[in-house]
Amino acid sequence: MASKPGSFLASGEGLDRFTACKASYLAAGFLKESDRYILWGFGGTGQTLRRAFAALGKHPSHIVEVKPGRIGKRIHGAAVIRPDALPSVEARPIVVSVAHEGPRAEIRGILTSMGFVEREHFVCAA
Repeated sequence: MASKPGSFLASGEGLDRFTACKASYLAAGFLKESDRYILWGFGGTGQTLRRAFAALGKHPSHIVEVKPGRIGKRIHGAAVIRPDALPSVEARPIVVSVAHEGPRAEIRGILTSMGFVEREHFVCAA
């Protein structure tokens, strides 16, 4: 029986495997020089990507979040910070993991206005 287009990725297993592939690619390239990175976004997409990176020995030093209840806490050992705190933390590669294009475009604008350059300082991985 043929499956519907996209049904593999719609399954939890398919999405996890796709994310693991993406994490492997980024770990070997963008994150090659560092085992620590900054993760922007900790919704379902960010959580799945964090797990995939952890399996490769890559762990976030900080998680950038906008949800007030998370700011100031630690998640998997990473300090949760607001976006405007980014310039004050140790420079590390930034991985943006936000699922929707509108918010990703806004984040790109924020990071660019802070002087970060896409593919040099940050990547969008969602």
